[in-house]
Amino acid sequence: MKKRHVLPTLYALGLIAILLVFVAMQAVVQAQTPYPTQTPYPTQEPYPTFTPVSGSVPAVDETPLADDEALDEIGGVKSGDLTVDWTLLDRSFTSRYPDGMTFNISITSSAAPIESGRVVWQHAPRTQSSQPAELLNPDTGEFVAEWDHTNGNRPPWLEVDYWWEITDTAGNGYRTPMVEEEYADNTREWIRKESEDVIVIANNLPESVLDMTIEAMATQRETYRAAWGDLLPFRPRAILFGSRDVWLEWQEGMVNAVVIGTTNLNWGATVQLSTDSDLVDLSYGTVPHEVGHLYQSWFSPIGFSTGWMLEGDATFFELSQQYDYEGRVRRAAANGQLPPLLEGLGPNPAGMGPDGIGRWGYDIGYTFFKWLTEYYGIEAHNQLQELLRSTSMTRNEALEIITGMNPVQIETAWRDWLGASGPPPTIAATYTPVRLPSPTPFIIPTQAPQ
Repeated sequence: MKKRHVLPTLYALGLIAILLVFVAMQAVVQAQTPYPTQTPYPTQEPYPTFTPVSGSVPAVDETPLADDEALDEIGGVKSGDLTVDWTLLDRSFTSRYPDGMTFNISITSSAAPIESGRVVWQHAPRTQSSQPAELLNPDTGEFVAEWDHTNGNRPPWLEVDYWWEITDTAGNGYRTPMVEEEYADNTREWIRKESEDVIVIANNLPESVLDMTIEAMATQRETYRAAWGDLLPFRPRAILFGSRDVWLEWQEGMVNAVVIGTTNLNWGATVQLSTDSDLVDLSYGTVPHEVGHLYQSWFSPIGFSTGWMLEGDATFFELSQQYDYEGRVRRAAANGQLPPLLEGLGPNPAGMGPDGIGRWGYDIGYTFFKWLTEYYGIEAHNQLQELLRSTSMTRNEALEIITGMNPVQIETAWRDWLGASGPPPTIAATYTPVRLPSPTPFIIPTQAPQ
């Protein structure tokens, strides 16, 4: 039997206790700084695509309903025997928010009795959800499919573009035309406005938040286009909550009180909670920032994966700042407190800065993108995302192509612009001052328009 070393064991336990206290203290400090974005972007498993045997053809005998103009759109898609007549008798959608959604259809095949079906929907392009349907009446092809909220958290007012995929007992298939609906909250009053740039829906907030958000998105339209090469192929939704109780209603399980927003490409939306009076920052700051994340996820989901790049780039699109981000980083530069940027993962977005304030990686990253576009133009941002999206090159390799400098020179030039001197502290290289081209005029307002 081995002897038990009591003193070393007590010493180790003491160290563990101290570490636990330190972690708890850090958690308290960190919890004091709210962050608008919940960083993880949940993905849903894609479902197989309905593929017709010999291409797609219009529905042969689709019966339109007077109260459903969607049935008059392009015909469905057939598979198997393309001469089969599919007759759509009825179709409906019901939002049961916050409990879920119900889909109904009644459809027949001229070849054989109906055997199985499912409903497929998407909130935004690229990702689909599916729900098996229960066949209620084989003679009339009546199905019902119910998606329950317990199958996954989804906020209200997501777009629901859905279609049915039906099979008869002879193996023939039919996919109905797509119908556009919404996961509407019919239990309370919401206000809503739309523009070519955004759909804004809000509860327990003044109407001015709609107008300001629409103005902010219109102001940033051409900046998004120039930075990413094009606009999003869908109108993003900004779903804004003014009540924490309503905000909590659509979420299940333990909800982190620090998180006051979620942006999800699968939803095509940003969902935000604002319980204070700073609606200017919500409209001109948070929404453009979060829509920036949608652009990242759509155009370059892998390239903007480093934390400071992800959040610094999104911050670059804000029209209203919570404080002087650049001034904060310049003060750190003057005090010799800038961390290395282009080595490893760089600064943590949620980390504490030398001034004891969070969001350090947000602000550091913002200044880098501001520097890059001042000296190389907004087209440098577009070139960066294209290189990271379409090639296997690294971030630093892409920046070398854009700037004509190596990583040490790039980071040194950025540090010089901020007021620091010398090369980054952990990158071993000979310091050679870099002569930069004249800045390209590109201004991001630091205050919301009056």
